[in-house]
Amino acid sequence: MNTTAPNIRSAYWDNIKGILILLVVFAHILFQLQTDSVVINATVDSIYMFHMPAFVFISGFFGKSERSHSFESIIKLIFLFYIFNSIMGFIYGFGSLLKPVYSYWYLIAIIAWRVITPHIAKFKEIGLILFITALFVGFYPSVDNTFAAARIIGFYPLYMLGYKLSQEQSDKLKNRNYAKRAALGLLLVAAAALLIWFSLDFFKLSDDDLQMAGYSDPIAAFGRVTLYVISFIVILAFRCLSPDRTIPLVTMFGKNSLWIFIWHRAFTLIASDLIKGLPLPAILLIAVAGAIVICILFGNPLVARFMNRFVQQGADIFLGGDKKFNLAKLATLGVSLWFIISVVLTQYAGISWKDLLKVLRQEPLEQFEENESENSEEDILYPIMTGEQKKKYDSAFRITFAGDLILLEDQVKRAYNGETYDFSEVFEYAQPYIASADYAIGVFEGPMAGAEVGYTSGNFDDGKELYLNFPDEFAAAVKNAGFDLVTNANNHVLDKGSGGVLRTIDVLDHIGLDHIGSYKSEEDKQNKRVKIVEGQGIKMAILSYTYGSNNFRDENLIHGQFSFATSVICSSDSEYFDGQKAMVEEDFRKAKEADPDLIIVLPHIGTQFSNEPDKDQEVWFGIFKENGADIILGDHAHVIEPVRIDEYNGKNVYTLYCPGNFANLYRENQGDSSLLADVYIDRETKKVIGGSVVPLYTYAPADGNYRAVPIFDIMNNIELRKQLTTDDIKRAENSLKLITKVVFGHEMSIDNIPERYYFDETGFIRSKTTGLTISEEMKEGTLYQAMSQANSICFIGDSVTEGTKNGGCPWYEPIEEHFKGKTISNYSKGGCTVSYMNAHASEIPAAELYVIALGTNDVRYRDESKCAMTSGAFTEEINTLKSALLAATPNARFVFIAPWYSTDGDPFCSLSFAAKTALNTEYCEALEKYCAANSLDFINANEYIQNTLVTRPDREYLLDHIHPNATKGVIMYSEAVLSCK
Repeated sequence: MNTTAPNIRSAYWDNIKGILILLVVFAHILFQLQTDSVVINATVDSIYMFHMPAFVFISGFFGKSERSHSFESIIKLIFLFYIFNSIMGFIYGFGSLLKPVYSYWYLIAIIAWRVITPHIAKFKEIGLILFITALFVGFYPSVDNTFAAARIIGFYPLYMLGYKLSQEQSDKLKNRNYAKRAALGLLLVAAAALLIWFSLDFFKLSDDDLQMAGYSDPIAAFGRVTLYVISFIVILAFRCLSPDRTIPLVTMFGKNSLWIFIWHRAFTLIASDLIKGLPLPAILLIAVAGAIVICILFGNPLVARFMNRFVQQGADIFLGGDKKFNLAKLATLGVSLWFIISVVLTQYAGISWKDLLKVLRQEPLEQFEENESENSEEDILYPIMTGEQKKKYDSAFRITFAGDLILLEDQVKRAYNGETYDFSEVFEYAQPYIASADYAIGVFEGPMAGAEVGYTSGNFDDGKELYLNFPDEFAAAVKNAGFDLVTNANNHVLDKGSGGVLRTIDVLDHIGLDHIGSYKSEEDKQNKRVKIVEGQGIKMAILSYTYGSNNFRDENLIHGQFSFATSVICSSDSEYFDGQKAMVEEDFRKAKEADPDLIIVLPHIGTQFSNEPDKDQEVWFGIFKENGADIILGDHAHVIEPVRIDEYNGKNVYTLYCPGNFANLYRENQGDSSLLADVYIDRETKKVIGGSVVPLYTYAPADGNYRAVPIFDIMNNIELRKQLTTDDIKRAENSLKLITKVVFGHEMSIDNIPERYYFDETGFIRSKTTGLTISEEMKEGTLYQAMSQANSICFIGDSVTEGTKNGGCPWYEPIEEHFKGKTISNYSKGGCTVSYMNAHASEIPAAELYVIALGTNDVRYRDESKCAMTSGAFTEEINTLKSALLAATPNARFVFIAPWYSTDGDPFCSLSFAAKTALNTEYCEALEKYCAANSLDFINANEYIQNTLVTRPDREYLLDHIHPNATKGVIMYSEAVLSCK
């Protein structure tokens, strides 16, 4: 058989490589975002089914020449691996110095294949032998990514298949009529797509399975066979579809695919971070564009010439090339020195390269540093609302404020039922939150000028001239939703002229919905500009303003014929600013004459679609505070802006810049995200004591109107969830991330969502998780009995017990409400192992009962400097911890909980899922034997947890691979532990 490689560069093969490298880059951009979307996950997994196998096949085809497996060629590959694997390792961290970082395993694999293949390819049945070996090696999880061994063996049959393909065989297909082979190629693509769909759905292959890791389940062996079949079909399809002519960009990418491969990974990681959280279409579009840009940047001839020269000069260091000292050698020597220092420090001195940087910056080193990848400074443990605080909030006078109650053209038309307009469904889900307030305020942003002048004439950005006008039925729906007062001061107040202003007031008066902000005459304005209302003993003075009105200049609204219509707070750059400031100060003076308990200001001002307050907002809000405002409830930006409580002149001032529109769906401008804002007033002192927000997502059925839906209800109302798609859930999650980021400065998970997010002048306050029902059977369980007999209890553990990832909610928190009066303490640390706890045993609070849940990280991290590397060492460490605690509290009782189960897809464990699970079971059994031998209580909750996760989506309970969320997750974990006897 002629196995020589082609001597002349072929556009045919470069085209195939060009498409494949584009797919590699595209998949790597999306890889970090798989948990965010089913579509993204399916896209990545589909590409992973064939993109590297196809590349391996092509590498085998071009690996036949003497040059490809020459000593110089191998040295060049070693040099590239050494440089770029080191750089990525220094930036993103080495999991192990023996394991390649990210994509650079492929260089190690190519080296191994090129060195070995010429010597074993002569064996007739070598392909079958390699195939069988690759199948059986999956049953040995110890063969992992160390020196890329699992991938070298797993992908080797494909390399050999390419190596065995002769030039004559390749040309036979290539030279066939293109139309005929392209038709065959399309059929093969369709067949591959069906097989990919089937295999992903049936075998449930994980990312590890697709990357040749040990089998997570025996059935994954059949999945690997399917992967080989799919790879063969796709390779043949590419060969059929590739034209033997230059294709702009694609051929260039293929020709320089090595350099794209070498450089791309760091940039795909950056791209992933930048697009995380964007809508799915935007993510996919940007990922495609990003892949093309990255390939252009690193796959062009200029970069290729530089890299060829660079790698040749690097190889010359080892091959004894020219003696000139150049930049390539300087860089190589520098990286070499750094790599050697890093190896010495990490392997022999126990100091990481990050620690070295701290030393150079003269920063102190920690004696024990937790796993930095999994537990970071971004893991926030929120303060918990105390029982006293909860009582104050529950008994307080609550004012609820909603954003712009606005109707665009589509919303008006959607409400028409053939006879009249029905807007009740707009408020269907938010109504309980509004009606339960002691006083509810909304922004009625638009006139009711009557049907004869035409209702709202446009939507955002549809090219129409936008003039608002609402059916009268909308006002009734607003009142029925529970609003006590609306403000009419807004930029649409004069959309239908002065007639619209007057008629709006008449309609509101007729239905009995109180209002402020627009007036019938100058006299009416003077008399009603300061509104005094009283509710449940709280006297409030309310002021309302707008920055202006569309199509009217300041002079017309302040001194002209429309000056009666509303109250204007113009720009600080306006010539009328000083006069309007004096007007506002006069309003405050009049308000104070009424001796109110609170002064509430309702300003309609800000930059549309900006999440940050603008200069005029800051100026006017400062004026309001200076003149005595207690509560400022702003709007107009149509998106979420910050809300906070500040201490000003000795009192708390509640400031909301904008809650977003109440219900809209212009998604490109965050229109489906808004909130209800609550202000809590102490009934005795009549002062602001805190606030809360209820995040809303605007849901729009195909038929019916837009509805503002509390995101808490989306996660907890079963009947509501039946009406929503997974895309709705995802968009609601993005809305929550946006809202919490703007309001509290950081994103919060939808899996932990409470009914309300409470806060005070110090920031967000977490409510305790409750709602656990303890059965009679649970009361007979080990933990319940032990806690019942102890007056003081200390929980000891790692991140699951600390609540590291869910805001500080430990797994046992739902149990606490059933043991009121007990002294319960917690000594835990995210990322800690048993040795860490032993090192800090003297800091653990004394207790009659210790509930200890440790060992998970000893199994998962596999770090000799921190972990008990065997089950025997683990129980020895446990015994040391028990002895230390008994020395402080001799009569203490212990309950040991088996190391927690963790799911597949654990990125912080070097073991395969099967190996990790087996090792965790070994540690659990060792702990159980230790407890039995020492008459100690032992609980293994893992079977309960696993059984629950088998029947329900992981995400319903878990934030990731191990950490329970602060709602259903911790309740399920509590049930799991309590159910054990």
